[in-house]
Amino acid sequence: MYPFFAYRNLTRRSRRYIFIFSAMALSFAVITIITGISNGAMVALQDKAARYFAGHISITGFLPGQIQSINNTDELLTRLTESSLPLRTISPRTIYYRGDAQLFFEGERVIQRRLIGIDVDKEQAEFATMDISSGSLASLNNPESPGIAISQSAAKILRCKVGDMITLYLSTYDGQPNSINLVVHAIFNETSLFGFVAYMDRHILNILIKKESDFSTDIALYVHNGINLNKLVNRLHSYLTNLNYKTVLFSSREERDAKLSSVVKKDPVFVILAQNAQLAQIRQFITAFLGITYFILVIFLLITMTGVINTYRVLIHERKKEIGVLRALGMQKSGVVSLFLMESVELSFFASLVGFVIGSAVLFVVSFFNLSFIPGSGLVLEQGHLRISFSVSLMLLNMFLLICATMLAVLRPALHASHVSPVLAMRGGA
Repeated sequence: MYPFFAYRNLTRRSRRYIFIFSAMALSFAVITIITGISNGAMVALQDKAARYFAGHISITGFLPGQIQSINNTDELLTRLTESSLPLRTISPRTIYYRGDAQLFFEGERVIQRRLIGIDVDKEQAEFATMDISSGSLASLNNPESPGIAISQSAAKILRCKVGDMITLYLSTYDGQPNSINLVVHAIFNETSLFGFVAYMDRHILNILIKKESDFSTDIALYVHNGINLNKLVNRLHSYLTNLNYKTVLFSSREERDAKLSSVVKKDPVFVILAQNAQLAQIRQFITAFLGITYFILVIFLLITMTGVINTYRVLIHERKKEIGVLRALGMQKSGVVSLFLMESVELSFFASLVGFVIGSAVLFVVSFFNLSFIPGSGLVLEQGHLRISFSVSLMLLNMFLLICATMLAVLRPALHASHVSPVLAMRGGA
């Protein structure tokens, strides 16, 4: 009964509600825009980090002496593939960390932070959103023309372009110098945080460092959006432990570096590290930005609540006779309060829906603009554009907050309305 009467009152007096409805819709549109950008920035950042750090979850093998190596890579891959874990992509990697990898071209050189050997076919989908300014990663595994993908920063220093042949210098696992000529197959644009890294075919890198063709240092695990990484990491740890693999889970890179020597003594160890641990500082920045988002939301809610209170004071004064009739027909005071609260719920609910549509439309239009000219924006952009991402749970939380704030604002006027005397109201008295 109350929902029907509330809806009828809203539609019959729509002109009275139009201002406060518009204010609510605008508030929700703004918060939709900000949360959509924040979530999208986090997803874009996670994708960039996944390419750089070896997936959303990385499994790194260590031998005594803290030598990075995974024994029986194929066996581990089979075990992971057979598991019920929600993994999108499972791919072995060889990552060269030594810091002496250098690229040479016509007298210029640039040092690379790391070389990442990938299986192009397995990780092709994960690199689809990479901002490649020229060339393609697809031909990296061409045995007739061994190739490499370098960052735009490195290409600028070397003054090279796609198709040029550059020389890669590094050290083998036993410390001997080695080099190879590689064709630049792709140049990608990446922020400095994930820059000065080069990608090449894993098998070619293995040959270069004098290791077996199927050698790997890491297994990159990619998960679907929305998966709780912390829970999944714990499941992965339990799964590998039950298979009699010696597995250690660290919460941060700092913890891993501090405790690794005491963990790796006699037996091979698998170290699991989630992306959350890799991006701790950056996630703090995004979380702070999200905190500012909710500060803005609170400001909008306070303004909206003020408008709601003033609007309902006028409405209750105009509806005294109606309230009196309802009270004379037997409606209790609690019923009057419930009626006005139901109006506030329906009003804020429909305003939220309209605000979400408006905010989504604005984001859709903005996503077409290339914003790479903004300094530092490359960290959270995807191929120069904003990535828009909505969390259903977060949007429902925003809607719940708006509804609760509206109900709180209406509560006092509604309580005042419930004390209207039926007799005085029907006579038009105060």
